[in-house]
Order: sequence, then structure tokens, then C-alpha cells
Amino acid sequence: MSLTNLSANQIHYQVIPGGETIGLKVNTGVQIVGKYEVLTKTGKISPWKDSDIFENDKIIAINNQKINNNQELLDILKLNSNEIELTLERNKQIINTKINIVITKDNEKSLGLYIKDKIIGIGTMTFIDPINNRFASLGHGIYEDNELINTNKGTIVNSKIQSIKKAMPGTAGEKRASLLSNNLGNISLCCDTGIYGKIKSINDFKKDLISTSVQEEVKKGTAYFYTVIDNQNIQKYKIEITDVFLQTNSSPKGIKFKVVDTQLIKETGGIVQGMSGSPIVQDNKLIGAVSHVNVENPLIGYGIHIEWMLKDIEKRALGVGLKLLRAKVRHLGTEQNLKIMQSIYEKLKTSKNIDCQLLFISDMLEVSPTDKELLSAHKDKLLKFGYEIEF
Repeated sequence: MSLTNLSANQIHYQVIPGGETIGLKVNTGVQIVGKYEVLTKTGKISPWKDSDIFENDKIIAINNQKINNNQELLDILKLNSNEIELTLERNKQIINTKINIVITKDNEKSLGLYIKDKIIGIGTMTFIDPINNRFASLGHGIYEDNELINTNKGTIVNSKIQSIKKAMPGTAGEKRASLLSNNLGNISLCCDTGIYGKIKSINDFKKDLISTSVQEEVKKGTAYFYTVIDNQNIQKYKIEITDVFLQTNSSPKGIKFKVVDTQLIKETGGIVQGMSGSPIVQDNKLIGAVSHVNVENPLIGYGIHIEWMLKDIEKRALGVGLKLLRAKVRHLGTEQNLKIMQSIYEKLKTSKNIDCQLLFISDMLEVSPTDKELLSAHKDKLLKFGYEIEF
């Protein structure tokens, strides 16, 4: 990302604003969502009757072979005819249990279990990093049975809005959309601030860049958010920010606003499901993303401060590389380790990306005692940006 360092707590990025409605296909692993009796040629059978299996269990392995999706489960069933062992995850505990494979009246193999391996829905693109094609969307986590879905796999696709179910006091509205087959990009992180990943082509999102703000710059008064309520047409809608909550930790409700755009109120009744992630702009700066609606009054909505989404997209971008780097430098030894760190740090300095520099240094603290000399030289800078070093 391209940035200008304004002060210790004010870092501005240049990003491509979103507003597009996107289809989300979030991989959850193989989850059991129900049971049923299997109709065989001799009658109905419950293969799971003597097994330790409950709804919401996650199947992580069959006969000690790890599985990630429904197709892998079906492939294993084809190779087995009688009893198999399931390794399940339930409430963070591992359970092993056996279950019989039965043959249906149509000569197909079955366990009598309803399973799913992904959550499908829609949301709104918030922004895209023009340098490396990373994207951020949604502005809040995805929850199922009050549990945050925390995964690093999935895809995003194009979506078209077919119609709108209008919001009414006490009743949530929603965008009704169709998902297209093209793959826009891959999801690499789902967390409490949104969904992140990498798009395949920047050409799908060509727009003028916009500067991001920090929460201290957000003020009460007029702002706009961008979203789609018809087909794939992004429109700008006026809101009035009524409260700004300064936060020290990420939370999806940092900005409170009221919809005042008469056209949007006429078409949707206010904020509806599917608008989550819609970029909020004030004074030509990206300040946040729509995250929640007050169901009792759908004209009242909330937004997440954009800096929390920026923080999580930066962490994700560095996380995988740092894990690989740590493994590499430990293998090479202390002297080469230090040289590698110095080389990479110099490259990060020339990138002028302060976030990358500091995340790199702070994440490498554990590598070896010898590296403390290098880190000590940058201690003042780290403290300035909120990173504490303890040797």
C-alpha cells in the first residue's frame, strides 16, 4: 500500500474504494447439520444410531485420513464398504467414533448424515489494495450458532441484485441476489472485522484511488456510503453521522449514523442485509464500512472504523511470509539469521510501508537473542508506533 505518515497514530493509505455486491463462499470444513434414516431395499436404517455423533460436530478425518470438504468424504466412502471411523471435533474436543456405511435402495452409499462444507451469502466489497490486489469486505465477522467462523479458505464471486426486501421496524430487510460462476478471488482470512483475501484481477475494480482516514478524523455530520441495490450498479447514498466512538481495540460499532437519503429510504427502507462492508466516505476519505443495523429502526446503522480493517489486512499479508521466514532463518543459524533480517528490513524500509516494517520487527522478536542488537536500534521507532520491546 502507498501511505503517508502524518503522525504517530495517523497513517493514511491510498486504496480502491469498493461498493460492489459480492458473493461469499466461505469454507467451514465438513460439518454435520442433521441426521436422517436411510431408505434401503429392506427398510429404513439409522447408521448413526450407535455412534457418538451430534449435530454441529465437525468431521476432520475418516480412518485417520484428513478431509476438508464434502467431495473428499464422498471419495473415501467409495473406497469403503462397511464400518469407518470418524474423527470429530466437538466444542474444541476430539472424539473418535465408528459408523456403518449402508446401501440405499438406489445402490448408493450413505451415512445418514446431512453435511455441509461452506457458508454461502452476499456482502459488499470495502476496498482493494492496488499494489498487491488484497481486498477487505463485510466489516464484521460471520457467526453460526453464536460462534465466530474463523477460517482462511473460500472464494468470492460476482453477484447481481435481483430485488430488495424492504426493511421495516422490527423486520430486517435484505438484498436478494444471484451469484455468478466466475471466481473473483480467494479468501485468506475471516475474523471479527471482516473477510480478507486477494482478487485475481485489478481490472475488475478499476476506480480512482481514495485516501483512508483514522478514527480521530471522523466527525459528526454528512457522509455517504456506496452500495448496490439494483443489478450491479454502485450508487452513493447520504447519511448523517450522529456519534463517533474512539476505540483502543477493534469493534464493529465505531460509527453510528442515520440514513437521510430519500431515494434509498424509498427503495430499501434503510439499511438491509447485504450492505455490510459498504464503504463510508466523508470529506473524500474512506472512514469506515457499514457493519450493523438497528432492526427496530432500520434508518439507524453502525460502521466499523476503517483502521481496524487496515490493521487486519496488513497482519494477514505478513503472517504467512513471516512463518516461513522464521522457519528458514532458524534453520540457517544465528549469523545468517541476522543478515537475512537486516536485508529484509532494508527492503521494507524502501517500500515506505511503516506498518510492514514494524509488524516484521515485532513478529521476529522471538527468533534469537543475537537479533536484540538489531531490534534495540529501532526501539524508539517501535515505541512511537505502540510496540513495546522487553528483553
